[in-house]
Amino acid sequence: MSRGLILTVSLILCGLPAVVESQATDPLALEPAETVASAQEVDLEAAQRIYQRSCRACHGNRAQGASSYPSLSDKEPDYIVEKLERYRAGERFGPNSILMIQHARKLSDEDIASLAVFMTTAFD
Repeated sequence: MSRGLILTVSLILCGLPAVVESQATDPLALEPAETVASAQEVDLEAAQRIYQRSCRACHGNRAQGASSYPSLSDKEPDYIVEKLERYRAGERFGPNSILMIQHARKLSDEDIASLAVFMTTAFD
């Protein structure tokens, strides 16, 4: 057991300078993931148009949800991005998958990012 502990400590100590050095030379490594994600340009006007056309009827005027359609305004952007990407890929999960897949297939990566930011910030 002590042999495994010594090996683990050795690996950590040997690898630590490489991690510190890579973070010091890479300015993005010092930023939290949320900062990097929020720096991506989003088109909130386009997102609003998409939301009004494709999302509002089920998720509500303020993304508050209704019946089996969940609230979106209280979610994190990463959560919405992950769900929309899964729907766009054709994955079925949840009771409304067929509807969501049809809508999500039309969305680009930029549309998804913009929608995620719009739905989580526009109705505060």
